[in-house]
Amino acid sequence: MPKAFRPMKSNGNPLLPIVGDGAKYLSVRNKDLPPDSDGNAVPDQGGLSVVSSMHGLRIRMQRGKFPPTMVPRRLADQGILPGAIGTNDIVVFALGNGAFEEGLIAENLKLVPDVDHHGTIQPDRLMPYEQYRTAIHETRSLWRDGEKDE
Repeated sequence: MPKAFRPMKSNGNPLLPIVGDGAKYLSVRNKDLPPDSDGNAVPDQGGLSVVSSMHGLRIRMQRGKFPPTMVPRRLADQGILPGAIGTNDIVVFALGNGAFEEGLIAENLKLVPDVDHHGTIQPDRLMPYEQYRTAIHETRSLWRDGEKDE
C-alpha cells in the first residue's frame, strides 16, 4: 500500500482526522473530483489531495503550491516546516507505508501521483459519488500522525 500525507484538523485520543467539508478535513469536495452527469465518481479525474512526504510538503510550501495556513504553526516553531502558520489543531497525517506510487491505498481507493510531490486519492473504479465519499471517510481510523516521518 502506498504512503501519502495530508494535513487535516484533528480530534480524539489518539488523534484522528475530522470528517467534514472543506480543505482541512477528511473529505472530498465536488471541485476536487466533480461527479459525472450520472452522479458517479470517475477515476483519473482528481480526488483527495495528498503529498508524498513531510519533505514533499516542505517543497510544495516553498514553491507556493501549498498554503502555509494549512500546516500547523508548531512545525515552523520546531524548524520542520518553515513558514507554516496554520492552527495547531491541524496534524499532518500519514496513510499507508509503501512508496509514493500509483496503487491501491485503501478499499475502493487508489493513490495517483501527478506532479511535484502531489497526488490524489481517487476511486479505484467508476462508482456512485456517495460511495466514493464514504470510502474516503472510512479511512479515518487508518490515518496516523506523520509529523515525525520523513
